[in-house]
Amino acid sequence: MDNKSNGKLLALAGGGVLLMGSFFFGLSFLTGYKLPAETLSPFLTPLSSFAGWITLLCFASLVIMGLGKMSSRISSKWFLSFPLSIIAIVAVMFASLWFVPGGILRSNSGRANIGRTYLVDGSSIRSVDQLKAWLEKPVLSKNVPLAPPGFDFLSAKALWTAKCNICHTQLSVMDVLKSKYKKNGKIDVVVLSMEAKAGGMITPEDSKTIMIWLNEGLDKY
Repeated sequence: MDNKSNGKLLALAGGGVLLMGSFFFGLSFLTGYKLPAETLSPFLTPLSSFAGWITLLCFASLVIMGLGKMSSRISSKWFLSFPLSIIAIVAVMFASLWFVPGGILRSNSGRANIGRTYLVDGSSIRSVDQLKAWLEKPVLSKNVPLAPPGFDFLSAKALWTAKCNICHTQLSVMDVLKSKYKKNGKIDVVVLSMEAKAGGMITPEDSKTIMIWLNEGLDKY
């Protein structure tokens, strides 16, 4: 390849990258894309998500151009250049993902904050240990009254076990209960829904007791 051909290849790759980035950036808003946290930028967040793919396309174009030059000069004396080059390329990509797993553009925020699962406060979860710590952190639902003095948590637990095993087993819904409702402060939503679907087997007083138990006792007893 001559310099003119290299320039055309780079221009084609750059144009394709810009076209793809513009397409996906616009598509994210047309499909009703919403940020996972209010503290994130509505423009920088989608762009940072596409940055990895854009970088990969540019790098692939450079690799193709390099292999093209190598193919024109290859000889029987250095035939190992192709497998060695492939190994080097894979090693560089692996190292970039290993040291900066959340993306190059996020490296300035500190390695502890790098991640792809964002919370409502703008922080992120990257490891299994962080996820377990987040699930174990107690969260109180603001629409559920606090337990009155002398509230019997053990009796409330027994009531919850009896009522919440009628239509399904507790174990089958525990993950959803903790991650979707408990951690988002919506215990009242799931309990009132359960009361409405139980056909009179759960009274309003039962619901109130179960709400208090799930709100304050689930993480303790």
